[in-house]
Amino acid sequence: MSTWAGISTALSSLRTQRVAIDVAGQNIANVNTPGYVRQRVDMTAGIGVDVSAIQRLHNGVLGDRARSENAQLQDLSAASTVLGEIEEVFPEPTPFGLQAKLDALWGGFSDVARDPGNSAARVQVLAQANGVTDWLNNAATELGDLKTNKSAALTDLVTTVNAYSKELSELNVAVSQSVANTQAANALLDRRGYVADQLAAAVGGSFLTNDANQLSVTLGGGTIVGPSTYATLQVASSGGTTSLQWVSDSSTATVSSGTANGYLTAINTTVDSWTTTLNAVASAITTQVNAVQTTDAYDRDGNLGNSLFTGTTAATISVALTDGDDIAASGVAPAGGNASLDGTKADAMAAIAIAANGPDELYQDLVVSLGFAVQAAEQSAATQGSLASSLSSQIDAESGVSIDEEMANLLAYQRAYEAAARVLTAIDAALETLINRTGVVGR
Repeated sequence: MSTWAGISTALSSLRTQRVAIDVAGQNIANVNTPGYVRQRVDMTAGIGVDVSAIQRLHNGVLGDRARSENAQLQDLSAASTVLGEIEEVFPEPTPFGLQAKLDALWGGFSDVARDPGNSAARVQVLAQANGVTDWLNNAATELGDLKTNKSAALTDLVTTVNAYSKELSELNVAVSQSVANTQAANALLDRRGYVADQLAAAVGGSFLTNDANQLSVTLGGGTIVGPSTYATLQVASSGGTTSLQWVSDSSTATVSSGTANGYLTAINTTVDSWTTTLNAVASAITTQVNAVQTTDAYDRDGNLGNSLFTGTTAATISVALTDGDDIAASGVAPAGGNASLDGTKADAMAAIAIAANGPDELYQDLVVSLGFAVQAAEQSAATQGSLASSLSSQIDAESGVSIDEEMANLLAYQRAYEAAARVLTAIDAALETLINRTGVVGR
């Protein structure tokens, strides 16, 4: 090897190892950066060594699958969260739940049955009845607020989705320009991958990268991100149903996974379903108590009884009577203008507690069913979470930064750099010796 070839070889090694050191340092610096993909320097041997490429260690197939599975996880997690919030509306078994209120009401009727003429016991029944209706009213309000909150969350999410779509489109253009200009596009690709992950977690979708390394995203049959374009979404409500629409033509945008689908399911189905079940409890209270109260039943003054409750939903149920003496506790008609009170009707109202398809049975079924639903949702989310976590671990093993590995690489690159520097030093020393020991030509 000639002297100049040796110098060239050493210089190429210095430059290459310098790049490798920089890349290893960059990997270490970005170990906690979301979306960062580990990079590796590919070297080509020739006259010396050169950098052939700086690769992103990214598995596109694995990344796409992880994106899809995470979208399903976010959907299931949103559903599980909503069911957990609904369960909090029904704090059973505690003194603060509806069952305790119902038990107090039926117990109050039993007290009146034992002493039909006791005005204090009758007043207590009205208070207990108001306790039941207040609880139901509050529960209906909480369920309605939950639905409203999820609608607001969906609106905020759509705003974020639109921002992600716009950024993805801009990143597509930037990546294309960077590649065309032979500039390193790794940082742009990292950011694009991160934004794509966030978009998938929000609304799911199908992701496709074309030959020009441009990413397209579709929702159902609509394109939300193209190679250089994007579309925006909006939240719409019609006929009591909430949906996502394309702003461009107000057509429905189909989502089948992601947090957005979890919110839509909660708004359109889940909350309403449990509200309907609770309404059945309220209806049973009104219907069954009033049936006893108004059928051959007499109040303390000997008058035929009127309805104790009005309203047949949790939101509308209320106590119709304001005077405890108006509770029709007796099944005996008045004699000589005075009621002969026997308490049989109060007993009958107390017995509603154990009636088939009574409010207690309906409410207990609600609580049990809700508990099973919460458990099932949590299990589904946990199972999906395990799958998503497994895929994430596989990606991290390939694309994530290992400090130990990068430090080992850094040490190797540094040693190679030092070796190349020593070659240059040796050549310099040899040249110096050659020059100093060679006589002056022509003297």
